[in-house]
Amino acid sequence: MTSLEVESLEVTYQLTEDDYRNGFRAWRTRTTWRRWNYRLSIVVMIVLFALGIVSLAWSPNLEVRYFSFFAVGMPVVWFLGVSIAPRIHARLQYRRMPSAQTSITMAVSDSGMHVQSKHCDSHVSWPTYIGWAEGKSVFVLFPQPRIYVPIPKRAFNNEQLAEFREILHRNVGKK
Repeated sequence: MTSLEVESLEVTYQLTEDDYRNGFRAWRTRTTWRRWNYRLSIVVMIVLFALGIVSLAWSPNLEVRYFSFFAVGMPVVWFLGVSIAPRIHARLQYRRMPSAQTSITMAVSDSGMHVQSKHCDSHVSWPTYIGWAEGKSVFVLFPQPRIYVPIPKRAFNNEQLAEFREILHRNVGKK
């Protein structure tokens, strides 16, 4: 068997809310531009918060105080949204999909993925996916720009992880 000929790689897993949460995080930072945009946003919010605190402490002017409340409130709301949104999104995704709450068997080869569960039995060819990303604990496949399919890394052993990553590189393309 050459490196381009891969037998079917088969794994079984059950998704959790955490898989969807980590998948959402991987989706949110899937490109270099998105990662740097996120990092820059954090820096801007910290600076805005610091300016707001300083102007609240030292400015007697009422108009400046209105800016100060905005400058303190906006980063707080942003940080809450950034930290809470993945949890809410994951909970809704997981609870609204009965198929996510059952055991899933996935066979992967260069021709595509065969996914089987109590709710489905389907073969998906690789051109269906426009991209993929990898998080700390999940892979995510993108059938559309705003839709992702999480696949937990815990389903794979180390050799299978490397093999799956190689199949994705070969058949789906760039992360």
